[in-house]
Amino acid sequence: MKIVIVGPLPPPIGGISVHIRRLSRLLQRQGMECIVYNESGHRGDSLNVVPMLSYRRFLLQIPFIQGDLIHFHTIDKRLRLLLGVYRLLGKKIMLTVHGESLAQQLKESSPLMRRMLLRSLKSLNGIVCVNPATTQMLLDQGFHSDRVKTIPAYIHPEDCEEDARAIPAEVHAFLDGRGFVISANGFIRQLPEGDAYGVNLLIEVMRELKSRGLAVRCLFAVLGSAGQSAEERLYYEQLRNRVRGYGLDDSFSWYEAEQTELYPILKKSHLFIRPTITDGYGVSIAEALRFQIPAVASNVCRRPEGTVLFNSGNVGELTDKVLDIMNRYRSYKEETAKLKPVDYGPDLIEWYRRIVKDIPEESQVIPHVNG
Repeated sequence: MKIVIVGPLPPPIGGISVHIRRLSRLLQRQGMECIVYNESGHRGDSLNVVPMLSYRRFLLQIPFIQGDLIHFHTIDKRLRLLLGVYRLLGKKIMLTVHGESLAQQLKESSPLMRRMLLRSLKSLNGIVCVNPATTQMLLDQGFHSDRVKTIPAYIHPEDCEEDARAIPAEVHAFLDGRGFVISANGFIRQLPEGDAYGVNLLIEVMRELKSRGLAVRCLFAVLGSAGQSAEERLYYEQLRNRVRGYGLDDSFSWYEAEQTELYPILKKSHLFIRPTITDGYGVSIAEALRFQIPAVASNVCRRPEGTVLFNSGNVGELTDKVLDIMNRYRSYKEETAKLKPVDYGPDLIEWYRRIVKDIPEESQVIPHVNG
């Protein structure tokens, strides 16, 4: 079986790019042929990666791409509109919807564009939604239940020493220092509703914890720093100035990640926080729990089992949750150790096999979404 994957690969590091890298490696370990058309535009050191230098050129290439199934991870609405055309050409097409991108596109589209987008997507062989709310939205729009499935994007990382060595020495030194270590990650991005990844909340939490005389430090892994827009760079500097203004320079560290994995940082942390104001699942949460690190996250979507939730945007509640974990850390660690986060890679591969062999699906939602 030959699977063609279309989407980004690191760098930059991000939830979708990490998912695709792990998925391609999993396919190869299982003896399947896999080609990745990389939206990030580079080949790296992998022979199975084709750099996508131009969307227009790639759109013309698709009819000639050979494979049993083409699996798109793109969030580009123009490409999603065209997927139905490629189905008419006899291609087996699958799409993964990460986050809230599709819901936002349907909301912002004109009535005609909305109908065209839905018609294109309804013709696909399969749609994977990382969030069950998106699955339900599509079912409510009349999609066939055997073509829509909820599969979170989490795939277990390969634990290897090379990933730890790739992280700069100064980051390891910060993590190895004295006190309670909190880690978080995300992009520097503002939405109309506020800070997308809740960095502002983290800073306020750290200010409160330090005001109580607690020995605590926070490392925020910044994703996509090289590609920040002018507005994002300005906001990034404002956040850094806030940290300096609060006197948190020694206890709040910024790590601009490029190609490094998050899990070596998680393994050296006491707590992981995911304070996003919108999300699809939170792959990094499952990763933290896999390494028996307690995790706190906003309640904006279904989270992995064992996540400590707080009301999105409520800095006081988030602070209280963190304090409770710090005060009863042994108990939280014992509970986290009992959890077994699900690796969803095998579920995805099983659906590949069903689509390629035209085996009907029995259910649109995998029963162990929070298994």
